[in-house]
Amino acid sequence: MHDLRRKRDLQVTGKPKPTQSRNLERLKQILKDAGFTIRGNRLLIERKEATFEVDLKMGHVSALQEEKEPKILCVTLESKPWANIEGLADFDLFLLSLVYLLARETLPMSIIEQI
Repeated sequence: MHDLRRKRDLQVTGKPKPTQSRNLERLKQILKDAGFTIRGNRLLIERKEATFEVDLKMGHVSALQEEKEPKILCVTLESKPWANIEGLADFDLFLLSLVYLLARETLPMSIIEQI
């Protein structure tokens, strides 16, 4: 039961729990250092399938395509994230891994089916 609650807490389309320690500025700096462009709290990733907009503050991920309504994607965490980066909450680590996934690899079928 604990794992199900945990997964729901980290669901990207929802808000992070208020009790979670978030370090948004640290997350943004890590992404900037990796070459991503951030405007305010939003990061855009251009791909052939769609342009993905990641709201780093709220955790929303949208797929934007020409002549289509934007779609908010539902992406859930399958396991607890871990990294040796100090100062980031699990939710921040999840967003970090999601950004890298959207930018660098073949998209999983669960995301392709939503766009």
